[in-house]
Amino acid sequence: MKVNSYRAILTTALLAVLSSFSASGFAAESLEQRITRLEQMAETRGQLQADIMFQINAMQQELQKLRGQIEEHQYQLKQLQERQRDLYSDIERRLAKLQNNSAATTTTTSPTTTTVDSGTASQSGVTDGDVHSDYQKIFTKVRNKQYDEAIADYSAFLKQYPNSQYEASVHYWLGQIYYIQGKLPLALKSYQTVTEQFASSSRAADALLKQGKVLVLQGKKDAARTIFNQVIERYDGTTEQLARNELQKLAN
Repeated sequence: MKVNSYRAILTTALLAVLSSFSASGFAAESLEQRITRLEQMAETRGQLQADIMFQINAMQQELQKLRGQIEEHQYQLKQLQERQRDLYSDIERRLAKLQNNSAATTTTTSPTTTTVDSGTASQSGVTDGDVHSDYQKIFTKVRNKQYDEAIADYSAFLKQYPNSQYEASVHYWLGQIYYIQGKLPLALKSYQTVTEQFASSSRAADALLKQGKVLVLQGKKDAARTIFNQVIERYDGTTEQLARNELQKLAN
């Protein structure tokens, strides 16, 4: 009887010990799983943070690129506005000069003159009045910003009236139109035609000054300085002062 009691007690104790070992094993396994899960979460979070940082850096680079483009567009807009101011100022100055010349001509012309001198007409019957009228029609298109039409008409004018008194002016205004359109090589060529073929014309000084401005826009600053110095050496008055102003800008 006592033996059976001892056996029961031992069995109970053994079962208790085994139960404690099993519980410890289960607890240890659960803790290991949690650690593994936390490590996986930390790794995933690290990858996510790395991806976010990469995207942020990419966005910052794109933003810097956009800012650069905006600054470039602002610069181009400023240059275009300056060209327009130059063109409109020149137009107003030329118009004022034409009006003054017209008033002076009206004052000095005899009212009894009703016939056209044979010397003012060519063999084809074209008079100076015809040439002047056609020239003014094209100039009106320039004032109205019909630049493409004006270019075509000026080209036709040069063919229709070769060696006319307006030839230098036509090349000059072609240069002005190309200048405001940003067609700098064509503008430079037109201005050079004025200074090289019509050096004694009233357009030569402005054409030489504009050559310098075109060279500045093309990034050829040394060549531009040479041109501006030529303007100062050859001419005086407003054109000379404008050339000095351009040199000052290049020095800053």
